[in-house]
Amino acid sequence: MRRVTVAVGLLLVVGVGLALSGALAGPSAEGPPAGEPSAATVPEESLIAVDGDYRLWPYTSRSRSVEGRTLAINVVVRADAAATRTAIESRTAGDWEETDGTEAATTADAERVRAFVERDWADARSSTRYGYVEGPGGGTWLTEMFELHDGTYLGVRDHLRAYESPDGAYTAIQAHEEYYDWFRLRHTVPGIDDPAVRLEDEFIRGAVDAEVSREYRGIEGGWSDGWISVIELASLATVAGALLRRRTRAAAVDLARRSRREAVRHADAALLGAALGAVVVGVRATGVGLELAYPTVPPKAIAGPLYLVLAVGLPALVVARSRECDPAAVALAVVVGVGAGFVIDFAALGVAVPPALVVHRVALLAALGAVAAGRAADDRPVLGAGLSAWAVGLALPIAGVI
Repeated sequence: MRRVTVAVGLLLVVGVGLALSGALAGPSAEGPPAGEPSAATVPEESLIAVDGDYRLWPYTSRSRSVEGRTLAINVVVRADAAATRTAIESRTAGDWEETDGTEAATTADAERVRAFVERDWADARSSTRYGYVEGPGGGTWLTEMFELHDGTYLGVRDHLRAYESPDGAYTAIQAHEEYYDWFRLRHTVPGIDDPAVRLEDEFIRGAVDAEVSREYRGIEGGWSDGWISVIELASLATVAGALLRRRTRAAAVDLARRSRREAVRHADAALLGAALGAVVVGVRATGVGLELAYPTVPPKAIAGPLYLVLAVGLPALVVARSRECDPAAVALAVVVGVGAGFVIDFAALGVAVPPALVVHRVALLAALGAVAAGRAADDRPVLGAGLSAWAVGLALPIAGVI
């Protein structure tokens, strides 16, 4: 009876954690926070003047309707789409590449420029998003003139969607950062401000001859802070510098140091924890590596088998290697090892983690910890509770709850 009570208690704890993660969940891939208003038609007061004869609705949409609104437009280039694209692609330290439709530094600065880290580039895929403008002839829904990305599909990337006004007076850009979440099997957008700033910096640092300013337009929703970056192109020039993307892994390093002492006392459990963490990190590295090595293979064809490594491989490894370990030690080692893998993965991506996903990952750690403890103690109710909680934790994101 005591074991059954413990198992039910574990399920309740994990269930509450998963429910909280679903309640706290933000946008699935590119949506604004839940609860923001939408309208059946484009409200007149939401349109903003940019240049030329067409006013802009400063958002993108999943459909040709306001109800499908996703992210806010955050960059405007006062040039047509062709000139805008040429300006963005005129770089020496890296190249923006086209998305598949399915998606002067001075001599004194030379040493610092050489220290910049060049980022990798690869093909990407994305869903169609629409823009909207209103001019003398009425409203018009626009499709992307081009899409560009910087990064990898299965890692983290900056993603741009560009919409040209019908008179060619400006190109509106929606820039956002996104990373692939292995437990949701889709992209998560942590924000739109940083990629807009990075795009600004490329023009400010001399990628092209341009003037960059910011204008407050009072935009509400779609992750906007109300401001739009405005870029005035003059003439195209050679890129003289590159941007350094600073990544921090201090949290992962600190966690590894604190775990070392316990590893000496419980070597088997510690080895299991380290192996599990390596699997989590290895899945990301393998996915990105395969994506870069085989650019013609659809990213999701790579992600599918690797997801099974996480979904089935992690609990299978825990069941196979926990039996001869101390229950408390192996549960702690599993939680610390997999948790470290999660931390290293997010730290390597360099993105902000939504609170809902933090809660979800904690729930998954609790489930694996229960599996380890139950197996080590030969306690079948606890083992079953842990495996059930793990299955629920995997199912909820796929079902779109988290």
